[in-house]
Amino acid sequence: MKHVRFADKDFLVGNDIADAILEYAAVLGEMRSADSIDIVAVGPDGDEVEATLFLSTGVPLVAETTTSRLPEPDNAETLAYIEARLALHLDPASVEPALGGSPLERYDQSLGDWAATQD
Repeated sequence: MKHVRFADKDFLVGNDIADAILEYAAVLGEMRSADSIDIVAVGPDGDEVEATLFLSTGVPLVAETTTSRLPEPDNAETLAYIEARLALHLDPASVEPALGGSPLERYDQSLGDWAATQD
């Protein structure tokens, strides 16, 4: 479990989701982007809570280890969402041009096609 402080709120979450949130927040910051995620956490009073975190540049976010023996809240769905979003940002799918060859090769070919019609 990790103790997370987010915008003056404290809660406990599992290690995997805490690490994923930090990594996702860093990527969003680098991209000057934002997103919101829903998590299940243990609040300061020990009760399970649901929280929506708005991840954006400038929002303070800290995670630290804890010796808590409470069971980790289930955040499998949110973790899968974050991992999918990170995969898109860190390893984007390559895009193949509709036409074959490089832009310069396609330009040369189209110029050649145009020149052939000028006879």
